[in-house]
Amino acid sequence: MPNYSYSYTTYYTPFYMVVLPILAAIVAIAGGLALYFLFTRKPNRFTGAAARLHDILNFRTFFSEHLLRALYSITVVAIAVYSVILLFTQFFTALLLFVLGNLIARIIYEYALLLLVLCRNTQEINRKMGPLPQEPAAPAQPQTPPQAPVPPMQPQTPPQAPVPPAQPQDTQPPQG
Repeated sequence: MPNYSYSYTTYYTPFYMVVLPILAAIVAIAGGLALYFLFTRKPNRFTGAAARLHDILNFRTFFSEHLLRALYSITVVAIAVYSVILLFTQFFTALLLFVLGNLIARIIYEYALLLLVLCRNTQEINRKMGPLPQEPAAPAQPQTPPQAPVPPMQPQTPPQAPVPPAQPQDTQPPQG
């Protein structure tokens, strides 16, 4: 009986391995540049959906706060469910996980939210203060005041101090 081979060899074309990643990179770069020049670089003069897109691309709208709150809720429920499951086998471990797990999760998420709220409040303060005054332009080269040339000094002998004349001394003893 003849030995038939029902397998066949497939040849991968370089289209999927070379051409598509290059095309994807070109489209990503072109799209990123288009978003930058159309929305991000310009001030917000848009209305409606374009204004919201401008705020999102310039990070004036934060999604992290809502995302962190949702993740915190999921974490708390997961810790509670796992504690209940663990309750039937290891009571004290389940109790410890329920109490400390929720406490640690709360502290971690509060710290992350604290950073986001701090950033939002700083932005609000900056917005209320308005734009900063323009600083005067610095000169191209610092101007130094002109100085007169200093002539070279000739070595001089120090002036002689005049010697005071000697005072006549009294040779008589004091009377007293």
